Amino acid sequence: MRSVFHKDYRTESGRAVESRIHWLRWAILLGFATFFSFLYANQIYFEMRHNPLMHHSWWRIAFWQLVVWYVWVCLSPLVLRLGRSYPLDGPSWIRGLLVHFPVGVLLSVIHIAAATALRMMIRPFDVWSDTDPFLIQFQGELRNFFLFDFLVYWAILGVGYAFDYRERYHEREAQTAELKAQLAEAQLEALKMQLQPHFLFNTLHTISGLVRKNEKAPAVDMIAGLSDLLRHALDSADEQEVPLSEEVKFTSLYLDIQKVRFSDRLTVKMEIGPETLDALVPNLILQPLVENAIRHGISPKDSAGLIVINTYRDDGMLRIRVSDDGPGLESGWRMEESAGIGLANTSERLRYLYGKEHRFNLSNGADGGMTVSIAIPYRLGYKALTAR
Repeated sequence: MRSVFHKDYRTESGRAVESRIHWLRWAILLGFATFFSFLYANQIYFEMRHNPLMHHSWWRIAFWQLVVWYVWVCLSPLVLRLGRSYPLDGPSWIRGLLVHFPVGVLLSVIHIAAATALRMMIRPFDVWSDTDPFLIQFQGELRNFFLFDFLVYWAILGVGYAFDYRERYHEREAQTAELKAQLAEAQLEALKMQLQPHFLFNTLHTISGLVRKNEKAPAVDMIAGLSDLLRHALDSADEQEVPLSEEVKFTSLYLDIQKVRFSDRLTVKMEIGPETLDALVPNLILQPLVENAIRHGISPKDSAGLIVINTYRDDGMLRIRVSDDGPGLESGWRMEESAGIGLANTSERLRYLYGKEHRFNLSNGADGGMTVSIAIPYRLGYKALTAR
């Protein structure tokens, strides 16, 4: 079996944006720390000016506060990493709370100890600085500032989550835009396939032959089928996912035209599980697989060929297989080196829609032919859910 493995498609511009967001996060943290250090330095300085005996140096007080607040900046990488490893949203929020609460307490105590040591070294109040032993000063600072430092821990955690949510929001926007582009490309590819000169020529040639034989009804049906096929592709242009029943209907319209063209050389067997008809699938996902089977499995043969379309539900997944009895994949064939873009587009759309939750495989059968297999999460559309 040959699987289609995906590589990292992040562009240089995407990595540049990610780098800018990373530096912006740290710039904001440094900015907040600097702002609050000067805010508290001014507050302490001007409060002490009311006492004529306490004319301390503003620069020494500001330096002391700056260093104290920058200790939190140094602790921030640990806080942010813990925030990502133990999120406070989703089903694991209780575990996250059980981790962050004791870590917040521990880091608050560590910061107060560091702040106490720094105050004793810098002596911001000159001769008025406290000369008691470290342990006594630490106990006093712990009583006065523990709650404040504990809130600072959660504030840093909140800033990290805010940036993470912002990144996810922009990623979803970028994915949505890219999905729309992928859908448009798939629609254009389907229309291009239908409007290829040889396809139209063969279709019109078949219609003219039916007219010459005075077989007006089949000719009218074929014209109507071609019209319905093009109309259906355009009508569903804005939908990213549709029920499988819609995909089967569209593919049947396409196959009706191909059956007239190939006559008895084309046999199609549909094994569509009833439970799968309401499941959501990417719009225009099935027809390119069938078109690939006809082009590479039926057209090269002089004898009759068979295409089997199979869908079923298995362990929460919707599985779709399109098989033919043609020559199969050549030895050493690679999708990246193939001139066709139908399978490549299908692979990319599945990757963007479902990420690691999908499977897309190409394999040769034991008795010849090729099978394209897709597995995506089984989900029902809104209409199907409300109808139940």
